[in-house]
Formats: sequence, structure tokens, C-alpha cells
Amino acid sequence: MKIGVQTLRVMVIFSYMFILLLFIAGCTKERVYESIYEGMKQRERIVNPSNDPIPQEQQSYDEYKMGREEFITSGN
Repeated sequence: MKIGVQTLRVMVIFSYMFILLLFIAGCTKERVYESIYEGMKQRERIVNPSNDPIPQEQQSYDEYKMGREEFITSGN
């Protein structure tokens, strides 16, 4: 079976596009997790309002992630 030059070019272009999409998806995964975490914090404040003042220093996603990784690696 003989593959034409044009068919080969199309296959190469689709391969590059697929690799690019995988790269983009991998880079944005952390941003998606961070957005979900921040959204859940905001929802909790709306669903369960409190008269107590909101602390200025709330745990960020990065702090949560580091604490979670430490907990997992410590074996608890």
C-alpha cells in the first residue's frame, strides 16, 4: 500500500496538534484544581454565612497542596 505525500503531511500535522493539545492540557490541570478549591471555599462562605469576621489569612491552594503532600508522604 502506497501512502501519498499529502496524506503523510496530514498525519504529521494531526500528530503535532495532538501532542500540543496534550501539552496544553497538562499545563492547565493545576489551574483547574486551584479554581475548584477556591470555588469551594467561596461556596462554603455563601452557604454557611457567619457573623464572625473572616480571617485575612486563609489557606491558599498551594498551602493546601503542600500540606496534603506532606500528609501523604508521612504515611498517615
